[in-house]
Amino acid sequence: MQMEFHASWPTYNPIGLPIEDEGFGLADMDALVNSFKFSTSSVSIEDFSDISSSTPYGDEAYSSHFLSTHFPGILQWVNEGDTPNDQFSLDGVENYCSEQMFMEDVSCQNLSPTSGEISMDVIPLVQAYLVLPDESMEIDNQTSILHLLKACGDAMGSKQMELAQEIIRRLNEKASPTGKSIERLAFYLTLSLDKQANYLMQEASKNYDAAFNALYQIFPYGRFAHFTANSAILESIPAYATVLHIVDFDIGKGIQWPALIETLGRQGLSTLRLTTIKWEEEDGSCNATTSFEETKKQLCKHAKTVGLRMEVEEMDIEGLMSKVKMDNEWLAFNCMVGLPHMEKQRSVKHVEEFLTTAKALLRSDTSKGIITLGDGIGIKKWTDDTSFDSFFEAQLVYFQALLESMEQFQFLEARIAMECLFVVPHLCSLVNAQQWKETCSTGCSLTKLGLEPRRMSWENYLEAEELVRQAEGSCWVKTEGQNNNEMVLGYMGAPLVRVSSWT
Repeated sequence: MQMEFHASWPTYNPIGLPIEDEGFGLADMDALVNSFKFSTSSVSIEDFSDISSSTPYGDEAYSSHFLSTHFPGILQWVNEGDTPNDQFSLDGVENYCSEQMFMEDVSCQNLSPTSGEISMDVIPLVQAYLVLPDESMEIDNQTSILHLLKACGDAMGSKQMELAQEIIRRLNEKASPTGKSIERLAFYLTLSLDKQANYLMQEASKNYDAAFNALYQIFPYGRFAHFTANSAILESIPAYATVLHIVDFDIGKGIQWPALIETLGRQGLSTLRLTTIKWEEEDGSCNATTSFEETKKQLCKHAKTVGLRMEVEEMDIEGLMSKVKMDNEWLAFNCMVGLPHMEKQRSVKHVEEFLTTAKALLRSDTSKGIITLGDGIGIKKWTDDTSFDSFFEAQLVYFQALLESMEQFQFLEARIAMECLFVVPHLCSLVNAQQWKETCSTGCSLTKLGLEPRRMSWENYLEAEELVRQAEGSCWVKTEGQNNNEMVLGYMGAPLVRVSSWT
């Protein structure tokens, strides 16, 4: 079955407007943004719509009205009296996100005095009374932060916790949630090390839906991974196949699949089966079934609108093994892990079990198919480094690039909310040396699993490059890996997301 390429791949609709009964119609992004209404319900499949290739990015994507509605007082609550630690307080900052002059001031000023407190009670007076640091002072501050961060990783790796605490104290004096990427990285990392990050995440979660929608639509991380994996799956389906069975490692809200469903409907596939794995969590619990049932309902409803028969179910690995052996269908094992919009952490042990099962089933006489792996903050970086300090340093490079790539979004409060919800949780895992040790002892590379690389097509590359180009940032796309089986999304010199295909 040949891949059907088109200029406008359906992307996640951040608007949350009700979808008409006849299905997911085309919508003009500007009109949708102007009519945005905040929804307190969870993100659902019905938030999808075809978006034109002229999707706005940066400060054109969201108005000041949107921000004042969805992110009221993000800076103020950092300074609320009941904060567990006043080291990161910001006194009296009001919502001036729509004022470009204020944003320029914030981005160029050193807002990290040694007191750890920033006072900007009257914004117009800031320009008159603050003495701006020159360029050399700003560079020196960022350089010293970088050295302190590396030293912190060395101290933690050698278990010199008293030294690490002293370094954290020094970092607190230089860190800022409104500064450059390295200053924000230091701010969030010190909160994670001091176990103060939960408060920030709890406050930001009050605007979870809006932050999720903004992150997914404005930045290309998740859309790139989903588009590239979907394209590889579509290209792999043989002409004789009538049933596609997707086995999803973590379905989440199901946002990856509406675009694929629409294409399969146009191509006349008979049946789509989607199985998501039910994993046992570290505390012995399992994934919540309530959200799965809602996701199932929405996916099946969407498939019906395009004339595609769809079956969605949830089962554990053992159930999957017995079921697949009885069926003769084209299999697609899809594993997305560690993408920035996926705040839930998954263990490397589960990923390894999933890929090992996929290999066993694809090697059987009755089943053939493809494996797609999308890796953001997750698996590869956990398993490639032999020492904690080298791992820690490599992750610092990753997170600084990620935070820097988000600077194109000029609205301060919304950006802080996105960073608190979707960057800080991964930083909390980064500082867990015990988790790193356990992960490295169980993790292994894909080549050691015996998976065979499957080449990414040139058409897939061109489409992914066009999707990323629409972001109008400094992100890039290139192919890597064995037999060019891997597509990489990067920012400046750092890879952010990798998607690979295997058989």
